[in-house]
Amino acid sequence: MTFTGDDMKRIRHELELSTLELARVIGYVGADSTVAVTIRRYESGQRPIPPWLARLMLMFERHGVPDDFRPTPVDET
Repeated sequence: MTFTGDDMKRIRHELELSTLELARVIGYVGADSTVAVTIRRYESGQRPIPPWLARLMLMFERHGVPDDFRPTPVDET
């Protein structure tokens, strides 16, 4: 099976994650805009999706994202 950017985007939407949230869930660190752009490049086909990331996305699709992988909401008070 070939895993495409469209597959990645579909799964991200099913998981109700933004590009930034997905980047954080899979462990990317750095500036918010940089990691979000990385995800958009995977989804648009501008950057090849590494096999490890395709497998991780399929695991998330089947089993969900573990709660402790999700980013902690920022308290804006």
